[in-house]
Amino acid sequence: MRIVCLLLILVLNMNFILAAESLFDGPIDLNFKKECDLNEFCGKFIDDIDIEKFIRQEIKNDYQVVSLDECISTALKNNFDIAIKYHTFKSSKYEYQNSLSKFLPVLKTTSYIADYSGQILVGGVLNDKFHETAISINFTAEHKLTEGGRQIFEARASKSLEKARKHDLNFTRTETIYLVSRYYYEMLLAKLNIEIYLRNLIERNAQLALAKKLQKSGFGTKFDVIRSETESAQAKVNLLDALNKFRLSQSRLAYVMGIEVDTALMPFEDDIKPMHLVDDNLKIEDFFALALENREDLKSYKDLICYEKQIKSVYMTDFMPKPLLNFQEQFQGTLSSSIRPNYIAAAFITWQPGENTIMGTVTKIKSQNEKIKVRTLEFQNKLRQIEQVLVDALSVSDFSKKEMIVTKQRVDYSNDSIKLAMLRFNNGKGILLDIIQAQSEMTQARVGYVAAIAKYNIAQLELIYNSGTITDELVIENYKP
Repeated sequence: MRIVCLLLILVLNMNFILAAESLFDGPIDLNFKKECDLNEFCGKFIDDIDIEKFIRQEIKNDYQVVSLDECISTALKNNFDIAIKYHTFKSSKYEYQNSLSKFLPVLKTTSYIADYSGQILVGGVLNDKFHETAISINFTAEHKLTEGGRQIFEARASKSLEKARKHDLNFTRTETIYLVSRYYYEMLLAKLNIEIYLRNLIERNAQLALAKKLQKSGFGTKFDVIRSETESAQAKVNLLDALNKFRLSQSRLAYVMGIEVDTALMPFEDDIKPMHLVDDNLKIEDFFALALENREDLKSYKDLICYEKQIKSVYMTDFMPKPLLNFQEQFQGTLSSSIRPNYIAAAFITWQPGENTIMGTVTKIKSQNEKIKVRTLEFQNKLRQIEQVLVDALSVSDFSKKEMIVTKQRVDYSNDSIKLAMLRFNNGKGILLDIIQAQSEMTQARVGYVAAIAKYNIAQLELIYNSGTITDELVIENYKP
């Protein structure tokens, strides 16, 4: 009895419950088919666990250690969405320049040389020895005088579209900063959970082996063994789930960063700290006002509405007269005589009652009115979405901040609970199940604590992202690992 108690105190009270020695020499066997001996538990401290080595072995891939600022910098250089928006903006910029070029006159030249020979009838006299070479050179300058205002509204529409595309580019940059930061903290949370669940799995298997030894020696019960087996199985499931979430967060982060998606990334932190990005005194009205002023996607919507209105004005110019100025300078003559100039200056004006006898233009204008209404409703709906997201993010931020305090206390209480459970067990007043439950509570408390910090950080990021104030400088300045 004393030997068993001494081993129990050594295992539980000194916190170096370990699996078999072979579990650390290679990848940890999550099936745990080998029955461990109690003496093997004292081989190493749990604190000797190399969590990064374990992750590399389980995922079977070498990893690249990164920090949040490095990830943001890489994403801003390599993100494909940013590159797509950039080239879309450049295309719209050239389209605007093309619309401006239509205000310039059209210049062109034509010329010909013709050789005439043979017979020709002139004034009733047949000349059968005719041979002459004619030459004509024509220079033309033509100006459409804005086509009744059409070119003006087309240029305005192109300008509005260019501005919208530039806002889209800026918004994509801010979205990339937000997504990189979010996925980074999700990956860090998964890494910390892997460490927590790995320690928990080792403890559960140590307790399982201990419960079996106590049962064989007559100091334990079958119930303790079954409960320990249940806890061990649950610990294995939790660890596998954490490993899966870590790998998924790796691929999401690598995708946004614009690098190979199968790149194994590893946050260098061994802990997570709260990130304070907004003033605690700001209310939802303040964040919404910031969003109206700063969000690039809202500015893009406004420019798109302006674009649709300018297109409507383009259609209305179908009813306007279309003036045209034309100037020609011609040089004509033959080789046998001389080549002399002549000049033509003309003004033309055309008018038609719209396209397809008014109805074509009228229907185009009505269709465009509906497009303007669609854009306006999309803008209003976007405002509602932003307000709803801000309300959610502010609520999560406030409650997560309180939750961090409570879960930290829960961790402290769980530590005390384990100590008391071991003390009661050593004095013969408690059972092994009390220690199992206390350590399970400790695992849940640690998981809840790091999750609360991660939720708080992500909520802070959502607040500055949805209020339009997120920048890489702001995030990196407040990133203090």
